Amino acid sequence: MKFAKIIFLQLLIAFVFTTTLLAQGGGKTYDFSGKVTDAKGEVLPYVAVAIYKTADSTYVKGVATDMDGKFKIPLPNGNYYAKLSFLSFESKIIPNIEIANKAVEMKKIVMKSSSLALDEFEVVEEKKLMEMDLDKRVFNVDKDITNQGADATEVLNSVPSVDVDIDGNVSLRGSGNVRILINGKPSGMTGMSTSQALKQLQGNQIEKIEVITNPSSRYDAEGEVGIINIILKKDKREGINGSVNVDVGYPSNYGGGFNLNIKKEKINYFFGYGVNYRESPGTSISTQRFFYPDTSFSYESVSKNERNTINHNFRAGTSYDINEHNSVTLSGSFNAGDADNSVELQYSDYNSLDIPVQVVNRDEVEDKDLSSYDVSFNYRKTFKQKNRLFTIDAQKSGAMDFEDSFIYQKSTDASQNSVQSVFNNEKSDDWLFQADYVHPYKEGKFETGLKSTLRTLTNPYGVGTFNDASQQFEALPGFYNDMEYNENIYAAYMMFGNKVKKKFSYQLGVRAEYSDVTTLLKLTDEENNRQYFNLFPSVHFSYELKKETSVQLSYSKRIQRPRHWYLLPFFSFSDARNVFTGNPNLNPEFSDSYEAGYLKMWKKGSLLSSVYYRYTTDVITRIIVPDDEGNTIRLPYNLGTRDAYGVEFSGSYDPFKVWSVRGSFNFFREIQEGELNNQRYDADTYTWSTRLNSKWTIKKKVNLQASAFYRAPRQEVQGSDKAMYSLDAGFSFDLLKGKGTITFNVNDIFNTRKWRGTAEGDNFISVNERQWRTRWARLSFSYRINQQKKRQENYQRDFNGDFEGG
Repeated sequence: MKFAKIIFLQLLIAFVFTTTLLAQGGGKTYDFSGKVTDAKGEVLPYVAVAIYKTADSTYVKGVATDMDGKFKIPLPNGNYYAKLSFLSFESKIIPNIEIANKAVEMKKIVMKSSSLALDEFEVVEEKKLMEMDLDKRVFNVDKDITNQGADATEVLNSVPSVDVDIDGNVSLRGSGNVRILINGKPSGMTGMSTSQALKQLQGNQIEKIEVITNPSSRYDAEGEVGIINIILKKDKREGINGSVNVDVGYPSNYGGGFNLNIKKEKINYFFGYGVNYRESPGTSISTQRFFYPDTSFSYESVSKNERNTINHNFRAGTSYDINEHNSVTLSGSFNAGDADNSVELQYSDYNSLDIPVQVVNRDEVEDKDLSSYDVSFNYRKTFKQKNRLFTIDAQKSGAMDFEDSFIYQKSTDASQNSVQSVFNNEKSDDWLFQADYVHPYKEGKFETGLKSTLRTLTNPYGVGTFNDASQQFEALPGFYNDMEYNENIYAAYMMFGNKVKKKFSYQLGVRAEYSDVTTLLKLTDEENNRQYFNLFPSVHFSYELKKETSVQLSYSKRIQRPRHWYLLPFFSFSDARNVFTGNPNLNPEFSDSYEAGYLKMWKKGSLLSSVYYRYTTDVITRIIVPDDEGNTIRLPYNLGTRDAYGVEFSGSYDPFKVWSVRGSFNFFREIQEGELNNQRYDADTYTWSTRLNSKWTIKKKVNLQASAFYRAPRQEVQGSDKAMYSLDAGFSFDLLKGKGTITFNVNDIFNTRKWRGTAEGDNFISVNERQWRTRWARLSFSYRINQQKKRQENYQRDFNGDFEGG
């Protein structure tokens, strides 16, 4: 009940504040309108018309001309000037626009054609693949040829510092404890299995990816190594515009979709849809040997996997500008998928003399239904004072993952033959409430906010064995239960920043989070409740050495709560001899993160150098425990401490107008120390990874691109991982006067993207190799509706990002 009071209090504060702010907005406006033509009198649609105050050149608002070349902008009394920009036309300035209790109309505005051709503009103005700042890096992945037709996991795997393993798990700087956001918020898509959700999200819906390695107090404290924020595409321009795409690939991969934006004066509508069918064959080979005082034995397992999935993604929303300073946005997304998966697994058993003893075949057929949704509301209030901002966000999210499978086991020993059924149904419901306020002053600003995140997850699970006598499935003891997981997090933060003598700036912040986490096993009525309150400070300093050279020091405290599946006391059952079970007694990890950065920018490139150190306590580690029958069980434990320190370089270089290169290199040492049941689990590893991307432009319409990745071997507390490497390549060709693009790419050209590793303990050793997906190729076509590369950049520059578009 007290938590409901906290939410009510937060909403009451936000409501009162909003009412006060709305009372400040408004005021009578008068229309500034006109019609734009070229020198021949032909009307010009989609011309960017940006309005600025005459006194200080402050940007006010912007629109685009309609299909008749007309525009209309409501303005309060005052003196303004307008700037018009469009494709290969010279920019035009209209000075001395005086709004004095009446409308102003310009019946004809003539723009002159520029001497530069459109193609020349495209080469100069196209967005770079990578943009860097001291506190984050932004990757414009929609410009990456090798990402065309990919899903979100494959797109993330192309981003420097980010790695995605063969199971779809995302890591940053070598750690999987990273927070994944979509459009700056947690999403229903990632509510249960992040890897499954990202595979549902199609890459053509992603515009850019932000990597934040040491977040400030403004962000959630969740995520040991930082935050990855996936920004979906949305257009901000007047009129009707969008894109359509189709793709086909091998192994069987078919897809298509569209993004559409309709903006008319104060209201904006945006829509998106994508569908993809994919067949993903994979293989796995494992050899395990067990040693005991009186005997030894081994077995080899070989599996072939086939995953056939179809996914649908829907997005829609609308935003409305109430007046010059107030706007609201309502948006939603829905994702639905269906997967037919099959696994053919064979065990070959050997005795101590390596003589074959028996062969067991275990075939699984699984049907999986996936769906998720998000419904979001945003209120945005700006002020006459530049950069002063108040926002309110509310979001309802949900997801489900229903799995039903049958497992058929046949052995040379007939007593081991069986037929089993497994069901595993996960469902989550999430609420988010948030209010943020930014108040600038002189060279600094003050920020504060409140946030509540409420989550409920249910997970009934069961295994049944077919009884020949009764001709029915009977529950397998120890493999049935129904868990309910509740996680409520209430947060508040404050930040204060300032700039001193135009060179030195600092930002100090603190975030308070109260966590209330409960797990309930309904069948046995076992409840585990954990409540904890924590403060998470953050400190950022930066100093500008020269105009394009700066350094930064930062510190933040982070938390990594156990993922819910780490708390489930259920066994996985696909591989009967290698199972995973959770631990409901896990505690969260806490990390102290320090980082120093040096950013140097040149005319043709930039380089970000970082040195970092993280100290983590209560490290969650999966431990392998074998039994005397040749089975292994993986369980997570809070196991000691971990020190990680390293150096990272990220850079971009454009030696010529037609050639651009970007790359990253990360080298680190990780020391983990822990003890469990009087046994030490320590690891000390030096490892590194690198990624290089090169892009060539030929005759302004043809682009070639290649991307290489290498990850060095790594030591773990129970074994090691071998090196992994791959090469991707592709090309694109613009046609239909720049409105269409054909792309062909091949991922993992040499079919080397495989995980290979060894796990070992006192009485066992396991050598493994897995490939989640083999080499694949895609052919894609995209068509832009009322879009040109140069025009898109003009709008983003002239409107200064003030159109939100949802």
